[in-house]
Amino acid sequence: MVASPVPRSVSFSRLKWVLAAGWRELWRGSLSAPALALAAVPAVLGTLILAGLLKAGLAPMVLPMAGGFLLVGPAAWPLFLALRRCGSLHGATWVLRGMPRGLWALAGVCLLLFLIWMSDAATVYSFMIGGETGIGGARVAWFLLLTSVMGVVLALIVFCIAVFSVPLLLDRRAGLVQAVMASVKAVFASPGTMLLWAGVLGVTGIVSALCPLLLLPALPWLAFAGDLLYLEIFPPDHGLPDVPTTHQD
Repeated sequence: MVASPVPRSVSFSRLKWVLAAGWRELWRGSLSAPALALAAVPAVLGTLILAGLLKAGLAPMVLPMAGGFLLVGPAAWPLFLALRRCGSLHGATWVLRGMPRGLWALAGVCLLLFLIWMSDAATVYSFMIGGETGIGGARVAWFLLLTSVMGVVLALIVFCIAVFSVPLLLDRRAGLVQAVMASVKAVFASPGTMLLWAGVLGVTGIVSALCPLLLLPALPWLAFAGDLLYLEIFPPDHGLPDVPTTHQD
């Protein structure tokens, strides 16, 4: 069995640096337009879903739906990583055409967890609220509290297995099992920093999903920052193959 990559620990100061650097990269001339164009797709979908839930009288389901974004988000991350590698949508498309099967499998797992989460949230909703009228705020509050606890646990699991395995797989620096193991090791190698990073992703992701226009800058910013953090923890000269920076037809 091939050993999984060994991560380096990372400090709080480096997390602050990657967030600032990711924001600067987002507004770099060659990346801003295609990055915002990619982010426009989930922003439009999020707006439609939010409007649909409110129109259907399912306002309490808005927060679980926003939380579900954190579960399916890693499936979209390769788009922004490939864009950062290539600097253009055409180059990113070229990279994604040859995406490793392990990355497709990981995206499928994230999508499956999202569907399970929404099914569970809907079941809890039907038991606690359902179609009854005149329900006070207390029952809705209990529903939101219960689903929030459930969602946090599930989101942390997805964070541990996907936060670094996605770029490792995209760059073909590890197989699926090795990439997931390396991602989990990286999280536990810097638990404080990783917990803060998970908090940044979670809070920013949920707030942006509740106000979908915020997804336009938030998605590429966090993706670029996450890529820089990945390179801090798994640098190209750390016993792994070099990270590809350009791709040509």
